[in-house]
Amino acid sequence: MNDTLLYLTEDEVARTLSVAEAIALAEKGIRADAAGGVVGDKFYMPVGEHGFIKPFAGYLDGEEYAYVKTFSFFPGNPQVGKPTTSSLVLLFEARTGLPVCLMEAGWVTTLKTAASSTVTAQALAWPGADTAVIFGAGQQGEMHLRALAERFALRRVYVVDVDLARAEALARRWGPRLGFPVEAVPYDERERAVRDADLVLTLTTGDEPMVRYEWLKPGALVLKLGSYQELDLEVIRRADKVVVDRWKYVGPRVPELKMLAAEGAFGPEDVHAEWPDIVAGRAAGRERDDEIIVYIALGIWGAYAAILPEVYRRAVAQGLGTRLPRTV
Repeated sequence: MNDTLLYLTEDEVARTLSVAEAIALAEKGIRADAAGGVVGDKFYMPVGEHGFIKPFAGYLDGEEYAYVKTFSFFPGNPQVGKPTTSSLVLLFEARTGLPVCLMEAGWVTTLKTAASSTVTAQALAWPGADTAVIFGAGQQGEMHLRALAERFALRRVYVVDVDLARAEALARRWGPRLGFPVEAVPYDERERAVRDADLVLTLTTGDEPMVRYEWLKPGALVLKLGSYQELDLEVIRRADKVVVDRWKYVGPRVPELKMLAAEGAFGPEDVHAEWPDIVAGRAAGRERDDEIIVYIALGIWGAYAAILPEVYRRAVAQGLGTRLPRTV
């Protein structure tokens, strides 16, 4: 097979891993990253005023394969009938550096993000956390709901979306399967959901403060996982701890952090810790049940470095994909 490249569609990628398996792999990759066993980097390349393309690469020490992932974001695309984002992964054989697989990566990006968030939430939430509110009823919101249900004994999950019908559809689809109430909440009633939630996740493309500090219950964990302003600035300013995946990436791109920096109110010195340092035990995580912790992430490479090679191995074992001729 050395003279071919395996091409995997989104549907084929989605047949390789369960949510539970992805969480276990993400945990493996995150721990390896914290121990210095993963190399990687990413950068944002502006493409004129149209959008950006983000190359993102990583390799877990001892793995058979390394990856380069591209993510593009072009907000004007819907006006011409095209999707705002797209993702592709190219896997390389670690021993030779030759490409072995090209996969569509929208689904696996969603899976990886939810798996990583769940591992993080387990470490930073208070031990009795059993209620969550998810802002955003799209693919990320749905996958995060499924992933959280794998590791938390959830009592109730609220789903908030400006499109209430979409949130209701998500609740109908997953509430009966998961065995606990999933409640769609109108956007104007979001305060009620936040006040009851131990876990508050923002997964939207909205650009307004959706969560206020005074709504958060003692011990709440807020996971901010996007590039839009979704939090009132007081949430970050008054949190007991702010944890980031890597300041190098979130500092220049997360709107709330940029606004606070412009006021001279927040900088790298105000970050409690980067997430890999907590995983490795170099910094404390949650120290009291009543701490309000904010976690801000744009993604790092450890989880991908564990998940993507396994997607390829599973696809080969299942006979999935199309073999493309390779001339080199």
